[in-house]
This record gives sequence, structure tokens and C-alpha cells, in this order.
Amino acid sequence: MVDVFNIILTDAEINKCREFSQISAASQQAIEFGQHTTKARSEKEIARDNLIGKIAEVAFSKMMKENYSIDVPLDFNYYPRGQWDDQDAEINGWRIDVKGTRSGGRWMLIEWNKLNFRQRDNNLSHLFVMFTVDWNRSTDQPTGKVSYQGAVSLAKLKESVPTTVVLRKGTVLPGTQTHLQADNYGIRFKDLYKHLNHLVEYLLVAPPERSLTDNYKNPYTGETTREIVGRLTPKKEEKQKSESISPSVCENLESTKENVFKRFGSWFKSLFS
Repeated sequence: MVDVFNIILTDAEINKCREFSQISAASQQAIEFGQHTTKARSEKEIARDNLIGKIAEVAFSKMMKENYSIDVPLDFNYYPRGQWDDQDAEINGWRIDVKGTRSGGRWMLIEWNKLNFRQRDNNLSHLFVMFTVDWNRSTDQPTGKVSYQGAVSLAKLKESVPTTVVLRKGTVLPGTQTHLQADNYGIRFKDLYKHLNHLVEYLLVAPPERSLTDNYKNPYTGETTREIVGRLTPKKEEKQKSESISPSVCENLESTKENVFKRFGSWFKSLFS
């Protein structure tokens, strides 16, 4: 088992992440997710951001394998400019966005434009998981240590949630001197869901309900995913009916979910509602 607050990556793992980040940076857009009025990043900055993110993904995969015997394949493919991987990770149908920041950070930031394009593609993540990557500021390189900070569900990414802060482009990130380059939802680390064992058990009980993504409202327009997809795609007769699942299977599934909720009380309710 690994200590989730002290996940140590090997030199080989770090080097693989470093190679990926440098090669992929050359084909990435200097301005991500449609922020055309934002100052372009240098290739060095892009590579560093890629490295932090990929290290977080490796730490997540390592944590899930060693602590829960769950294989989470990693994507080290290089994509043409303007294309991205589908998701960082997927477990039992749950699409997971793994996020990383250098040590010292205190916020999980989720860009509105990333939500926007994922929603347009009907590929929203259900869950966002946060890690801090220990960083040597003198050498501007990772030390190999990574720490799990918590998670938040898509359902929490809206203005009406008390622990979710709307952080607009150009404003200063609270508690720092950093001017934000994009519109974000921000969640302080202290407000993230910390109970990893309970979270993993819940993910394994059943796939996510479709309503979690279908009913999610776009941060810019307020449209739901169902409305956006219906507007952008040709009208098709939806066969998303429970005909393939017998009533008894549905009842058993709901019973299993209910048992998990009973055991872990309001924790799950606070995460997914």
C-alpha cells in the first residue's frame, strides 16, 4: 500500500512523464480552451504544466493499483494540435479528470472552457481528483513526491454550492498574487471530499447515473448537456430506455447503492448532490 499523502514516483516514471510533456508541448496550443484574449504560453510553460498533470495521473494510477487493485491505464499518446485525450481515467463508467498543481497550491481550479468543450462533445467528467506535486523551485523540477488532496463531483460545479467559488478571468486567486487567465470554478483543498476509501467503494457499486451529466448546466449559457447535444446533433430516436435491464436487476442495484449510503451517511450525499 502507498501512503496517499506521500506517493513516491520512481526516476523512470518521472522521466517518462518528462519526455511526454516535452514532446506533447510542441504540438499543443499556446492558448487552451478558446481563451483567445489570454497571453500565449511559451513551450517551456506548456511542458511544465503537462509534466505536473501527467505526474498527477501516474500517481493516481499507482494509488489505485497498489491500494485497491484497480488498473487505470494511462494515455501517453501525442495528439495533433487542437485534439485531446478522452479522459484522464475511467473506473466502472465514471469518467475522472485528474488534476495536479505544484506544492503550495490551495485551490482546485476547473476551467469553464474545458467544461464547455467537454459538454459540447457529450464527454463531461463525472469526478475531479486533485493532487499536489512536490516541486523544487530552485531547479524548477519535480522531486517525485505527490500528495492526494481530495475530490469533487461534477454536481458541485455550480454557483449555488457554498464551497464552490466563481473565479473570473483577470481576477486575483484569493490568498495569492496570481491573476487568473481564464474563468474557473474554484474549490479550496479543505472543502474537497477526503474519504478516499469510501469514494472508491461508491464508484465500484454502480456506474454513474446519466442525469449527472445530462442535467449539468453550462456555466456560460445555463443550457443542460441534453439541450446542447440535442441542438448540435441530428435528431435521433433515443433508445436510452431501461428495456435492457430487468426490473429485478434495477431493484438490486438500488438496494446495493442504498446500503452503501446508509453505511457512509451524508458524506456521499454531500459529494454527489
